[in-house]
Amino acid sequence: MEKWDLYTKYREKTGKEHLRGEKLPKGLYHLVVHVWIRNSKGEYLISQRSANRPTFPLLWECVGGSVLKGETSLEGALREVKEEVGLSLKPEAGKLLFTKIRNCYDGKAFQDILDVWLFEYNGAVNLEAATTDEVAASQWMAAPEIRRLYEEEKLVQSLDYFFCVMEAGKPDYGHILGKTVQGIVDRPLGASHPRHPKMVYPINYGYVNDVFAKDGAEQDVYLFGAEEPLETFQGKVIAVWHRFDDIEDKWIVSLTGEDLSDEKILGDISFQEQFFYGKLYR
Repeated sequence: MEKWDLYTKYREKTGKEHLRGEKLPKGLYHLVVHVWIRNSKGEYLISQRSANRPTFPLLWECVGGSVLKGETSLEGALREVKEEVGLSLKPEAGKLLFTKIRNCYDGKAFQDILDVWLFEYNGAVNLEAATTDEVAASQWMAAPEIRRLYEEEKLVQSLDYFFCVMEAGKPDYGHILGKTVQGIVDRPLGASHPRHPKMVYPINYGYVNDVFAKDGAEQDVYLFGAEEPLETFQGKVIAVWHRFDDIEDKWIVSLTGEDLSDEKILGDISFQEQFFYGKLYR
């Protein structure tokens, strides 16, 4: 029986284990990996799910699965690749593209922390070396071919992030990071979202005076360092949350000037950012 470690939204191990197939406890998460494998031609190794898979049979996807109890994210990624497509990848050939906390996305409940990995690999692929029968076929495909699969609904639809993430360049926030900013808090801690009343803000959220974002509105900020609702703020920009699938970036502002861990930031902004794909830049 497959066992998982359970985590808080801050990626802290709880010491509890979970059996696959059972209902996850409220407020806790398990770790999941997606693994994209790219060759020097810029093609990606895409695999077709076996006909006997209980979900999405015969659809195409990247390698992926749940991280097992005791594994790290990287160890889980390497194991899944070996199991599904028979490759023994080198750990140093991979990099973590981004992390996403998923509660509910596109109407589906996930309750997981998703790590998306990219590995560079040039070599033969032999499915006979796979240790499971999860994959029926595999093929190197360029991005336009993968898009065609998606449009024909032959690709697992939750992999739609591929098109905005893989084609995105690395943004430069050097002129923003470390900057002291001030502004207005229009959604204080404890307030509800104006269009989605069930979404309650666990931290203060506002905008920077006289700084405008790509959407034409004032620059939005998540504010850390206050345990009470605020009306105005002044603080230091310590990171930027870059949305891959939206034109808005969110500045992460520390009211005390102190740094914060990625896990703390991602956990506290997940109430809203679970509906977007993005990455934290420092």
